[in-house]
Amino acid sequence: MGLTEYTLAVITTDKNMKFGGGCPIFYAEDDKDLQHKAMLMAKSVGGMVHDMTNGTLIVVKH
Repeated sequence: MGLTEYTLAVITTDKNMKFGGGCPIFYAEDDKDLQHKAMLMAKSVGGMVHDMTNGTLIVVKH
């Protein structure tokens, strides 16, 4: 039995977010930048993007 699902990154427009639960936080300037950064990260690590609302996305490996 092994670890199969985990969060790889948090991408947000909220500059006040300081804690990502052990994964890196990337800050985006606006919604377009948010979507672009999340898509690039997900493609590079084979992950999926999930919307956490309020300008925050996470990249998760399933």
